[in-house]
Amino acid sequence: MKKMTKVSLAVVVLLVTSIIAAGTVWGSNALRKIDAVANDNIKIYYNGDLANLTDTDGSKISPVIINGRTYLPLRAMSELLGIDIEWDGTTQSIYLSTDSTPSNTGTPKPQTTPAPSTETSKPSKNKGTMDDPISIGDTFYWSAKEKYIDTNVSADYSFTLLDVKPMTIDEIKDLGFNVTSNNEKFDYVMITAKVTVSNAKVESGEVYPELAFAVDIWGTKTPSGYSVIGGTDYGFDGSLNRSFSEVVKGSDGLTKKLKAGEVGNYSYTGKAIIPLTKGEENYLVITKGYSFDYNDRFVYFRLK
Repeated sequence: MKKMTKVSLAVVVLLVTSIIAAGTVWGSNALRKIDAVANDNIKIYYNGDLANLTDTDGSKISPVIINGRTYLPLRAMSELLGIDIEWDGTTQSIYLSTDSTPSNTGTPKPQTTPAPSTETSKPSKNKGTMDDPISIGDTFYWSAKEKYIDTNVSADYSFTLLDVKPMTIDEIKDLGFNVTSNNEKFDYVMITAKVTVSNAKVESGEVYPELAFAVDIWGTKTPSGYSVIGGTDYGFDGSLNRSFSEVVKGSDGLTKKLKAGEVGNYSYTGKAIIPLTKGEENYLVITKGYSFDYNDRFVYFRLK
């Protein structure tokens, strides 16, 4: 995953003409004239090296001055800084991403519930096993090909446990859930996690992405051998399930199915209620997919 370079977006966001195809129809209320001056004398240095900003045809691009402010071409700067960029002419949208895989599904990407900053998250050096669980803030990556109903689907995944907070029975009830288990044996936490689904594909027909590509929470396990199966990642605002559902909605508010031949890329952040065995160290357990051998199917995350 690429790291976003700290550059003011006000500097790079305006000049997008090099990525917009000729003939695109703009709404008349979105057009306005501006006075601009190109300055060929301005030099751009990146990490001490002189940058040569060029258009897609190789021609030189110069910074432009508008009302005393300097603006730089978006595509040239994104390539220089290692930021992925996509233009969707249908929705008049520009997508910037620090992920190595672009997010082109042909529809605007609604924002999910804000989550703690992931600027410090990094690929985990841990294996994700019971003996070597993933630490909070680290990211675990894997790929899977699964059978979904009557077709095969495949994708690359990542899961980052961002935050863990204790949760009371009253707080769970306030979300609309009844707690019927023996509370003398169980505690509960609310986790916040970030999930990415990249290169999502379906072999035939069409599927709802949030059903075919959802990451399953198995439950929790302890090093001493206790297990609690289950976790509630649905049914309340900000849950992982609802966050995924929001990401795959189109501008009309309806879920966009992923069809054979299309590639889906999704990123969302959400919460889940997780039961714990009291008095024990507990690890969160998720499944990579049921096509894996049983011993390689589960990924373990530290909860503290």
